[in-house]
Amino acid sequence: MREEAGRQVHKFGGASLADGAAMRHAASIVLSRAPATRVVVVSAIAGATDALLEAGERALAGEIDAAVAIVDGLHQRYGAMARELLGGGNDRAAVLDDVDGAFCRLREQLRGVSLLRELTPRTRDALVSWGERLSARLFAAALAAAGQPAEYVDATEVVRTRGGFGGAAPDLDATDAAIRDRLGPLLEAGIVPVVPGFIGATPDGEVATLGRGGSDLTATLLGRALAPAAVSLWKDVPGLLTADPRLVPEARVVPQLHLREAGELAYYGAKVLHPRALIPVNGREVPVYVRPFAEPSARGTEISARRTLAEYPVKALTAVGGQALVTVAGNGMLGVPGIAARTFAALGRAEISVSLITQASSEHSICCAVPEPRAEDARDALLEAFRAEIASGEIDGIDVQPGLATLAVVGLGMAGTPGVAARVFGALAAGGINIVAIAQGSSELNISVVVGAAEVAAAQRLVHAEFHLGKIGGGRPAAPGRRDVVLLGFGQVGRALAGLVGRRRGDVAGVNLVAVIDRSGFVFDPRGLAPRRLAELALAKQAGRPLAELPGGRAAAAPEALAWITRHALSRPVLVDVTAGETGAMLRDALAAGLDVALANKRPLAGSVADVDSLRLLARRTGRRIGHEATVGAGLPVIDTFHKLVESGDRVLRIDAASSGTLGFLLTEIEDGRPFSEALRRAMALGYTEPDPRDDLSGADVARKALILGRLLGFDGDMAQVPVESLVPEAFRELPLPEFLERLEELDPLWERRLAAARARGGALRYLAAVTRRRIRVGLRVVPADSPFAGLRGPGNQFVFTTAHYRENPLVITGPGAGPTVTAAGVLNDILRAV
Repeated sequence: MREEAGRQVHKFGGASLADGAAMRHAASIVLSRAPATRVVVVSAIAGATDALLEAGERALAGEIDAAVAIVDGLHQRYGAMARELLGGGNDRAAVLDDVDGAFCRLREQLRGVSLLRELTPRTRDALVSWGERLSARLFAAALAAAGQPAEYVDATEVVRTRGGFGGAAPDLDATDAAIRDRLGPLLEAGIVPVVPGFIGATPDGEVATLGRGGSDLTATLLGRALAPAAVSLWKDVPGLLTADPRLVPEARVVPQLHLREAGELAYYGAKVLHPRALIPVNGREVPVYVRPFAEPSARGTEISARRTLAEYPVKALTAVGGQALVTVAGNGMLGVPGIAARTFAALGRAEISVSLITQASSEHSICCAVPEPRAEDARDALLEAFRAEIASGEIDGIDVQPGLATLAVVGLGMAGTPGVAARVFGALAAGGINIVAIAQGSSELNISVVVGAAEVAAAQRLVHAEFHLGKIGGGRPAAPGRRDVVLLGFGQVGRALAGLVGRRRGDVAGVNLVAVIDRSGFVFDPRGLAPRRLAELALAKQAGRPLAELPGGRAAAAPEALAWITRHALSRPVLVDVTAGETGAMLRDALAAGLDVALANKRPLAGSVADVDSLRLLARRTGRRIGHEATVGAGLPVIDTFHKLVESGDRVLRIDAASSGTLGFLLTEIEDGRPFSEALRRAMALGYTEPDPRDDLSGADVARKALILGRLLGFDGDMAQVPVESLVPEAFRELPLPEFLERLEELDPLWERRLAAARARGGALRYLAAVTRRRIRVGLRVVPADSPFAGLRGPGNQFVFTTAHYRENPLVITGPGAGPTVTAAGVLNDILRAV
């Protein structure tokens, strides 16, 4: 790649310099870029700037002891980092002396503030500059200790500003010359300059800061002067994303953005970049990369003058919350020159920032969005400015509408692409989102809409989906109705589901299986695994070969596999869990990453009340769906029936269930005269049981199903409140599986006695769950001959709903309840229901 050659500028933010280990990792990134010539820009260590600002305020208030205590804490942090980074090296004493001396001067400055009771912008900038300066000294020492010649270069030597404090503007020409003069000889000599970010020098030589986040600006100033192959901004994010992933789970890293697009995102609240960071490289062929500190090999986002991704007229969304809309309206404004100028002059005098402006062509009103905390100040300023016009009735008044947010839709491709605005407004209208105001520049780079603050998250999700931005990281916009399936578990049910999906792949409303995961690793193809490939994987897995060892397989634990897969662009993805393990944490990760979930695995929904509630709450917050029909009745519509009864106004009082096809098959085999041992071995051979049949015989599986049903009815207990009768005698429960199977015949007499006792009572043996709102019981029962359960045969399941409407004649659902294909069909139905 181009950026691997020539000069490079690397900037590390505070989150990347939290402690000694983080700084060592940052140094390793720089070292790995050899033999390129490198320049490093660093921020203060995490939290240092805020601490220094607080110390200054405490000193101003006369609380010098508190101010010094804050500084003492920082002194300890920087000293500990120096000792950790340098060990017993020769430079350790000199670096520690530098640190100690810097903090002595810092304490003296604070005492001066406390004595004079004055904290000017100049003094504040001088105080906070120590955070970056000390970080840079440590970083240079860390590189030197690793064998790379490095030199600390104070930013006041190379960054020139036009004056002012707290947010100084750089003097580009003077800075260019200073950087070349000071850093050029070091680079020629193979020395890595390490420069503090965030600060520069005024024309008088005083320290001035560039504004919070200004280290990005320092890096691009160096990039402008040195014309490097790349400027890399190392962040705690994977790059610039299509939207805020906390609000839009499908958000993806944008591979490349134009400088103007990135600038718009930065201005409208995307906090990854300093709003002014891209100004120095505008018009220069210097690509800027936003890269993940935690994953140095990832490319992140390239910001440059290139225009790519032509098929995406919209590239990204961002939003500014906490807004209010201020409106100046009146018939007297029509044709009167200077109204807009006076409006914004008044807001300017009040130092109120305006994020959006809109004016109707009739000139009847002017609207602008301002920060909500300043809305009343804006009203007062405008009332004063138009006092005469309001008194005469030429202007009706000043209206303030709080509780709003501005959503910005950004993309250079919007210019010249018909219908983009219509698609934005159509998507919002379809989602029931009311638009309060609209603004679009003539360049068509940005369409901004003002909506209710409570609706901005939903608005982003709707527009994100409308423009298929979840696919921007790879692939093209998805065809409507497609679902990419990630299959967790590749046992019998997983392989059966893979076969069903493969056979449906050509359907219009089909699903696309893109990944399969087992305990060893995973196989992934974002285009979808072809039916033939799925069949080959299934045969190999059935033969005992783990996925990680198969062609295209990768070794990984299941959570790491899911994390890797979800970094890719997927179309309306769904995670299908057909395991029998404790996968709650993975399901939460999937929901947070924007995947729907379909379950055959009962454990996540039969866990503690707190765990299940948190899972459902996360699904609601992220707008995701949890389908779990197959957790209770395999392919039978049990959950669906419950919801339809409730939706019709009925009230479910009780559910009785023979919900284990395995135990149903076993009991009817015994009734037909087979010994228990033979019946169990036959059930295992047919694939009706778990690998260890005691998992079925224990009743735990039925209890989990009963608990899931009970929670639908309002049962608020956990598994500990569900009495369960195990069909495995205590002496057999801890035996190794081979020994248990060898001794099955010892259990045959017990089952002969049970069968005889049931027949003596004129009934049949069934393993049932009885579920009400207050109580759940699970165990072996003798049912009378006229019970619907008595006629149940083989691996069938039966669910009896007693409701307010079906009290005398309960509603009965009967059908197959065991076997991989039946369960897989139930899961597939959950997937298709959401397509």
